[in-house]
Amino acid sequence: MRTRSLPVIFILMTFMTAPLFCYDKISDYTAEKIAIILKPYVIMGLEEETEGPLQKISALEKELIPRLQQIAVDYEQEKLILESLYLMERRHYEYNSETKSPELNDLFKEQFKKNERWLSAHENQPVNKWMLLFTGDLTSCYMVQSIAATISYGMHVRRLYERALEEDPEFSLAYVNLGLWRQYAPKFFGGGEEKAFEEYSKAFDCAKTNSEKYISSLYLSQYWFEKNKKEKCAEYLNIAEEAFPQSKEIPLIREMNAAGTSLFAYNRNQSGVDNDN
Repeated sequence: MRTRSLPVIFILMTFMTAPLFCYDKISDYTAEKIAIILKPYVIMGLEEETEGPLQKISALEKELIPRLQQIAVDYEQEKLILESLYLMERRHYEYNSETKSPELNDLFKEQFKKNERWLSAHENQPVNKWMLLFTGDLTSCYMVQSIAATISYGMHVRRLYERALEEDPEFSLAYVNLGLWRQYAPKFFGGGEEKAFEEYSKAFDCAKTNSEKYISSLYLSQYWFEKNKKEKCAEYLNIAEEAFPQSKEIPLIREMNAAGTSLFAYNRNQSGVDNDN
């Protein structure tokens, strides 16, 4: 499930003479690419391309990232943001297909470490919310590969999402991802379904795009399903469908719910996450 996931352009010469760098700023160009890729229908469209979605994603990456050198506000950070975005989109496709690249886990590990090195070097400075969000997502994907990594990085992921919300208190996707963190985390670490519900509700209230409305209402529907509130579940699934009528996920979730299983339970079983909250 994707979770989904905007911005300012300055002439590069401005920052060549500026005494301080604003690391929370990114170019309009990068912000636009993030917005385009995070629209729900984009990946569905990629899946229908005859050349194949992986080739399409690769072509987009090769086309877009080199242009940053001329127009980026902060080239290094924006490059990491776009690299992370494309890598996660690639994982999203491979996760839902028969295509599995053996090197994907290594690529996630490499990107995760690159992002972390950059964040460590700018520890006491404002950082762009997308850098924090995507690094949290990368870390989440990386840490589930082992129990040791989950223990080591679990609280770090939470802090990345919280920092993204400090940068933008109305960042809907950060609320969604923090909600998912709480969904599967034990209560004594700050998890639990009720706390997750609070985050999903904030995400829904802050939603400004169809992508944000789609994903937040989807998770709210599953909260209500687990509470056996079928009318509320149907209400939020309908809202999600209105935001993204072409969704291939909603019919599958409705089938899953009709069989008595929530999306949360399905994902938990797929990942082996313990639900002992």
